[in-house]
Amino acid sequence: MPSKKILILDEDGFSRICSAMLNDDGYQTELAVSQEEAIRSISRNGISLIISSYPYGIALLKSQKVKNIPLIILSDEINSDLLEMMRDFKYSVCMVKPLDFQRFKYLVRGIVNGYLNLTGGNIIA
Repeated sequence: MPSKKILILDEDGFSRICSAMLNDDGYQTELAVSQEEAIRSISRNGISLIISSYPYGIALLKSQKVKNIPLIILSDEINSDLLEMMRDFKYSVCMVKPLDFQRFKYLVRGIVNGYLNLTGGNIIA
């Protein structure tokens, strides 16, 4: 069973669905209801992966605290602002909504278990 923590910062409904789906797969998830709560959680909890939407989580995504943590960004569209922001991350994946949940779970598993190499790059999935 995976034991690494996944932080989810998104709209309440999707956060709960995402958390339940990942918990069913054996992951520990932590939900943040605000950018500030997410940053506090990162500071104290050894987060292995962050899942957040754009632009909902933009303040968190611009925080220096997340720059070295693998990140899955969920967005309705790819635009120049998002691409520019992604350049600041060491490890990031952007998925366009509506999500392919099988692909989403594959990406989560690959990132958390370390077999999906995101070193030094960004992926649009």
